[in-house]
This record gives sequence, structure tokens and C-alpha cells, in this order.
Amino acid sequence: MRAEDPGALAFVHQVDESDPAAFGVVQRALAFPDAAVASDAIAPQWTAGPRDPLAWPLPPRVATHPRTAGTFARTLRLLVREQGALSLPEAVRRCTLVPARIVQPAAPAMRRKGRLQPGSDADVTIFDPDTVSDRSTYTDTTRPSEGIRHVLVGGRFVVRDGVLDTGALPGRAVRGA
Repeated sequence: MRAEDPGALAFVHQVDESDPAAFGVVQRALAFPDAAVASDAIAPQWTAGPRDPLAWPLPPRVATHPRTAGTFARTLRLLVREQGALSLPEAVRRCTLVPARIVQPAAPAMRRKGRLQPGSDADVTIFDPDTVSDRSTYTDTTRPSEGIRHVLVGGRFVVRDGVLDTGALPGRAVRGA
């Protein structure tokens, strides 16, 4: 475990991703057939100015762990495109359906998530598999990923042609049973 200070906040890392042996732990965990790719993230921390929990997109004065913004794009870049550890369909399944199935016993609404089928929520991300990549860092923790063309939530565009619509807030909370 190591700590890194990108300014006002200190982050603790359980795995040093720059150490091949340590990162091998992550890769071995993902070797399990139904291992989920997900982020437990951390709550955004306002390093300056007033806290605004409704600010979107998150302003530069907000800090969080870089995987809060880049978990899924990082998986697609690193584990699919660069290392070939997962196929693209398998990585998408582990980022969508597997986490939804894990959570659905506690939150039945998750039965409509992580699937493209009639009766499911229309939450869809369209990305370029050749360019999708995380860009968030420990000093710029909320930098959005690249290679994301469109994001639809509830069938409504939130990102269209790579541009975030800051007025689009179609999401709904998923509550436990």
C-alpha cells in the first residue's frame, strides 16, 4: 500500500499498477469467469470553493480517485486492446451484466440494467474500441475518458458525438428492496 498526494488530498492505493507483479494480482482476479469490473469510487472532494453536489460536469476543483472517471475505459484500453487479457464482448459483459446481476438481489431494478433486450432500460454507451481510453490521473482526477461517441440514459442522449449535454439529467436512482 502506498500513498500519493496530488495536492490537497492523499490517496491510498491497494495495488501499485506500475509494478507488474502487483498488477498481476488484478489480472489474476479478472481471470475468474464472472469477475465484475466496477468502481467503488470515492465521494468527490471539493478542494476549493463551495461544495456543490449537483455540479455537472465535475469542476476542476473537485478531486476523487482517477478510477471514478476512468474504470471502464481503462479496462477496454488496457485489458482488451493493449494486453488482450479479455475479449471485447467479455469486457463489456463484465462492465455491465455481471455487476447488475451481483446487485440485483438487493436492488430488483437492476434486472433492467446491463442488458440490451425488450423491457430493459435504454442505457447505452457507444464507443470506438480502437480509441477508448481513460484520461483521468491523480492530478486531474475528473478528466473524462476519450473514444466515447454517445451515451444514452433512459433512451435520452447524455453524450452525443462526444459532447456532454450538461442539461440532460435523465437518470433515476436505483434503490434497494
